[in-house]
Amino acid sequence: MDATPPRNQRKSLASLSLDRIEDRIITVVCVIVVGASVLGAVFDWPPAAFLPLIFVALYAILRCLLPLRGMDRTLEKLANHQCTEFRRYKNNAEFYSALRTAILRGAENQLDVWYVRQAPPSTLAQKEAKQYFDAVLDWAGGNSSRSVRRLICVNSDAMRKWAMTHFDQTCEVQNYEAHVVEWDIKADLLNMAIVDERVVFLAFSGGTEQVIRGMSMEDPEAAKYFTDYFNQHWHKSETLRTWVARTTSQAATPTP
Repeated sequence: MDATPPRNQRKSLASLSLDRIEDRIITVVCVIVVGASVLGAVFDWPPAAFLPLIFVALYAILRCLLPLRGMDRTLEKLANHQCTEFRRYKNNAEFYSALRTAILRGAENQLDVWYVRQAPPSTLAQKEAKQYFDAVLDWAGGNSSRSVRRLICVNSDAMRKWAMTHFDQTCEVQNYEAHVVEWDIKADLLNMAIVDERVVFLAFSGGTEQVIRGMSMEDPEAAKYFTDYFNQHWHKSETLRTWVARTTSQAATPTP
């Protein structure tokens, strides 16, 4: 059986062995420096004779405090690390303003948005909210290679009416696709927007229709978790076009 360690492990062991040898050399050098200093003091050496000893001592101290071997790999890891940017928004205006800015300035390819509230967007009084919903449509219409996916929950009469109107507004926008889910939960759920599978905005409803607080995080790994969660519901939902056709047909069918 071949007991040869893997290449990476051999490299790590070799580096560790070199570190140990270097540490021992530094220890010996420190002892020599101390001894030379004592001899210099006894035999009254001139100050210039101590300069090499001082530099050697400084190197030994720095080497002990800051290991230099492997520093290139450490710097490479730091350069490749993407720090999470986390922000909180204390009201409706702050949240929708920041989300609109993120879309207009940073979005390139895809938006996944989820609106699951009892009250439709048209009831939001803040101008920032209206500007955000308009910005999503403008962003989709600005470039046909972009993609917008919107999930809508129609669990109230107000949301059903808004969904009908929203279909009329967006049915001609080919790269804007809305799906519908119907839940019986009589409360607002988590709302979110995912920008390019990179930035996630989360909105939380408050005690009234106008109260929304939220947060955002810029972290591709975390965004992937929310995208996977979004996709679960997206693939189990109904297209807005199909929902409108079915709902209109049911309304036109006389009750026996």
